[in-house]
Amino acid sequence: MDLARSAYSRDLKISVMRAMDAGESGGRVARRLQLSPKLIERWRAEWRARGEASFPGSGRRALPKLAGEERTVAELERKIGQLTLENDFLKKALQHFREYHPPAVVSGATACADRSSRRAKAVRK
Repeated sequence: MDLARSAYSRDLKISVMRAMDAGESGGRVARRLQLSPKLIERWRAEWRARGEASFPGSGRRALPKLAGEERTVAELERKIGQLTLENDFLKKALQHFREYHPPAVVSGATACADRSSRRAKAVRK
């Protein structure tokens, strides 16, 4: 015996939830539409959790589409986060060079050349 799983439209689910929000009991709605009260309670839990974004359709649950401005703001916030991470990395690298390498490497001075010219003079004598 092969039982097909019933699929209910989003509009039906939303109309059931609105009827229950208006004060009709879950049992009465279930009897009227010949649905399982447990099924209606599952729909109700999703409705309470997600509101109008509930019941997106079959398959993977999609995130609600963002409006143009919201999408732009989200993209800019991601970019700010990425740049903050890069800045932190560069600050740590600069601190490392200041602590573990001679000042000539950090400042770009010619300290190394001065030392080598002193040795050359000492050798000549």
